[in-house]
Amino acid sequence: MANRDVIHWLAAATGEDSTSVAAELELGERRRAFVFNELNEAGFTGAALLDYLMRLTGIDEREARALIGEHERQSARFAGDVPQRDTSLAQNEITFREANERLVQAGQSMPPPEQIELVCECSDRGCTRVLTMPFAEYEWLRQNPWRFVVLPGHEAPAVENVVELYDGYVIVEKHPETRPQVESADPRSRSG
Repeated sequence: MANRDVIHWLAAATGEDSTSVAAELELGERRRAFVFNELNEAGFTGAALLDYLMRLTGIDEREARALIGEHERQSARFAGDVPQRDTSLAQNEITFREANERLVQAGQSMPPPEQIELVCECSDRGCTRVLTMPFAEYEWLRQNPWRFVVLPGHEAPAVENVVELYDGYVIVEKHPETRPQVESADPRSRSG
């Protein structure tokens, strides 16, 4: 997340409101992370990874090296007995959870809606299906950083357990191996 001083400076310099500037900066960060993840999964390393990352995202060498370094630090934190497949699947779910949090934050109203539409938080990064659930249930779900909401049939038993089953959606909980990963990426624990 960008520094608040930078956000306020950019807002003043561009005439945009700080909320829009923050959202655009976060979107840019997410796009760069997405490009990096795609290159990494495709097997690019070293100079080739650095070169493609700079060309595809438009960032300079210093920023590209910082992004690669951050990934290496995160990988070292979750290295050990956790298979790369499990951390990749968990990362896909983290991405969808973050998208839903942004949707909920952007659509906040008083009183809150009874039902909300969310993106399925399954481990399939190509899934863009939508589900509906009560707002109160969503808020309850977000109290546990190990839990995600998916469509029925989108569960991944190799990396998570079904803990609650409803009409139209399922609540899953990550296995212990990836809990540190999903907990450290929980938007609510980072913002509070």
